[in-house]
Amino acid sequence: MPSGPSRPNKTRNILLGIVVGLLGGIGLAILREYLDNTVKTPDDIETLARLPSLAVVPALSNSNGKRRGHLSRFLKAPIVTSREGRAELISHNMPQSQMSEAFRALRTSLLLSQADHPPQIILMTSALPREGKTTAAVNLAVTLAQLGDRTLLVDADLRKPGINRALSLVDGKHAGLSSYLAGVSSLDLITVPHPAITNLEAIPTGPIPPNPADLLSSRRLTELIAELRTRYKFVVIDSPPIMAATDAVILSVLVDGVLMVVRSGETPKEAFTRTRDLLVGVKCHMLGVVLNAVDASSPDYYYSYRYYPYSYGGYGREEDTRKSRKTRRAESETQLGQD
Repeated sequence: MPSGPSRPNKTRNILLGIVVGLLGGIGLAILREYLDNTVKTPDDIETLARLPSLAVVPALSNSNGKRRGHLSRFLKAPIVTSREGRAELISHNMPQSQMSEAFRALRTSLLLSQADHPPQIILMTSALPREGKTTAAVNLAVTLAQLGDRTLLVDADLRKPGINRALSLVDGKHAGLSSYLAGVSSLDLITVPHPAITNLEAIPTGPIPPNPADLLSSRRLTELIAELRTRYKFVVIDSPPIMAATDAVILSVLVDGVLMVVRSGETPKEAFTRTRDLLVGVKCHMLGVVLNAVDASSPDYYYSYRYYPYSYGGYGREEDTRKSRKTRRAESETQLGQD
């Protein structure tokens, strides 16, 4: 009589289950990575477009540290933070946050891209809607104004404007860019200073016209940009997505450089490369790419300041800890000397 059952072989089944589970998990991970056709990291941007990634902007998190979503999802509603601020004005309301630091890094990259003559007129665009370009344009303008230079933010998205809502300015019935291009208003009348941010002014869209591309192709736009060069140190222009309208392509040849916003894990690689090809085809100057809404807990966020010991949140505490240790050590040595 056998001392034990011949079936089932528990040891063999357990080992077989472990091997099959490991191989299956690895296979599913490889398949998922193969099927994911979105831009996620700065390496993807460099490989696909041969363009530098000038900034990596983390996704906004709530007070509990959980990810709240992408920046572009908050263009229509205010976000309640510790300082009652909006995501579009986070560089002003929360200057020591990781997102603010990312936009200051973007500002530094732009100013150092051409040390002798940094770009003065900057166009912000994206491949698809809801990439976060309006948020990026507003925060870039805020950080430039914080340098003490006169900065102008122009809402050239004559189809779906967002600057009024982001800055809490006048409504769409007020005279704006469309009014100037139509010849019914002047530059002084359409320029609106921001009530809280020094050195920052804005030009809203004004009434939405039925023919935005025709207005942007007029000679008055060229005259307007020439006039803005004499009045302002920096001008940031927000434009529609390139795959949705041709307006941004028209503007790209009139500015000093173009910044493209890419939403991490959402922008398809085909749309990204197609947008790059359209801009390169008109021989505009591509400054680089802003990788937006990156998960701060992922390894892709390695390029930001999150993992450095001199971040705002940890530097002071680390210095205090060092000082307290030195104080305790000195007191101990003094006590030993007295003994």
